[in-house]
Amino acid sequence: MDYTILVNKQHLLAEDYVPENMVEIHEPTGSKLDKTYINRLNETAYKAFKTMQKAALNSGYEIFIDSSYRTYEYQKMLFNSCVAEKGREYAIKFVAVAGASEHQTGLAIDVIFRRNNEMIEEQNESDAEIKWLFTNAHKYGFILRYPKAKESITGFNFEPWHFRYVGEKAAAEIYALGLTLEEYVAGKTQ
Repeated sequence: MDYTILVNKQHLLAEDYVPENMVEIHEPTGSKLDKTYINRLNETAYKAFKTMQKAALNSGYEIFIDSSYRTYEYQKMLFNSCVAEKGREYAIKFVAVAGASEHQTGLAIDVIFRRNNEMIEEQNESDAEIKWLFTNAHKYGFILRYPKAKESITGFNFEPWHFRYVGEKAAAEIYALGLTLEEYVAGKTQ
């Protein structure tokens, strides 16, 4: 499997795309998820996450996967719900249309964390847990997918909670060079 598969507003996945080697995840989640949602992730990415989760815990941080794989139909429902609630202009900036969501690859995760026995559902860049991920996720094959000040490249606003598994080698290169996945993939094809 190509862990650096590029999915965005210009590189869409087919409606029938379903990733292989998926495992079900049993992690504490936030209250926002539809209770019918089944958390799943690529097996290699999940093993890497569990290693990262243990390292974070050793540093005093409890991180979990709040949301991972989403089907095309589930993403379509999320986008349409956001449009109905906040309008299309807002939705385009913050929620991927079906086919443009990395969650459909089975390699993307939205992180949540627990602090003082409370699940923190609204993450921001000043949270110690998020800072730890910014500095360490690449060691486990994950990248911050939508970094700050790169919105014109990724097409999405900064999301400090959204990480993507790309493998350790690619993650180390992306982190060291300060690239987005778009820039990394473009560099590989030149």
